[in-house]
Amino acid sequence: MHDLHIHLGGAVPSAVLWEILCDNGLRTGYHDFTTFHESLTATTDEVKSLDDFLNRYFQVTEEIQSSPSAASVSSYQVVAKAHRRAKISGLELRFNPYKRVRGGLHTMDAIILAVMQGLERASLHYGVTTGIILSLGRDLPLDANWQIIEAAIKWRSRGSINGANGVVGIDMAGPESVRREYDRDWLAETARMMEKARAAGLKITYHVGESEGTGPEAILRVLEAIHPDRIGHGIELRKAEGALRDTLTALLRHTQTCLEICPTVNRVTQVIPDFASLARFVLGLAREKVPFCICTDNPYLVHTNLRNEQDILAAELGADAPSILALSHENSLRHRFISE
Repeated sequence: MHDLHIHLGGAVPSAVLWEILCDNGLRTGYHDFTTFHESLTATTDEVKSLDDFLNRYFQVTEEIQSSPSAASVSSYQVVAKAHRRAKISGLELRFNPYKRVRGGLHTMDAIILAVMQGLERASLHYGVTTGIILSLGRDLPLDANWQIIEAAIKWRSRGSINGANGVVGIDMAGPESVRREYDRDWLAETARMMEKARAAGLKITYHVGESEGTGPEAILRVLEAIHPDRIGHGIELRKAEGALRDTLTALLRHTQTCLEICPTVNRVTQVIPDFASLARFVLGLAREKVPFCICTDNPYLVHTNLRNEQDILAAELGADAPSILALSHENSLRHRFISE
């Protein structure tokens, strides 16, 4: 199994983060592990929206991971845990290096190299093929995003070392409520960034349509301006109607842009009302020949793994489960950025 959408900030066990926090003598408001662990457990009862989820958890995890040693340990543990719990054989790990330099105390180069080294160790130990996707931020200045693009090009894949591919792609992430995709100048500048990355041999994925903050129209804007290889979530497509729905479905099918579907996190962030509606959406994608793959997103924040995500959908899909899960696996192999 391959997990193509997994964030460093949400995929590290709280016990590992606690040990990093203590070893580095970081000052926080947490005085014991139990309180810390409970604070990093996201539940549907507590999380009000996608913005609430991002603000509540990622600032803490990114701060703890903001050193080369912490980044290396964290990336290693993501792969180790994913393999041991769900028999993952391929994993593409995404993170924003700019948000981990601790105000300029560290360099992005040092953070990226540390993650790369952590993944190389994990690939050697567990036989998992890995790759790095660097995330840009809607909440960052354009200049900062350009710096991430240049860093990605500098550290782009240096060949497979024990199954570790290095930097293989670029992502856009961050709060959708800022509605950057509706800013023509911002989107045009972002398109120039993505094109430069693509020309250097990097693949593109893009968080859009994860919440009503962007929606179906923004998915169309991204498809037309950015031409991504994959889309992070894209489940707001289910709300598209009439001509817009037809246009989006036809474009996704024609370009074979793969949707990265992450069930549990979408339920926790209140984006979907229940798993049954997500199962119906996935069945519709299969009928319309729109590629999709099942992923985890933030497995330790929402206490899941890839096998669990598949089981959740299987329970709703019934007799259709074997064919849908097989199609997801097929798509994850076809649309992955990593190479064996």
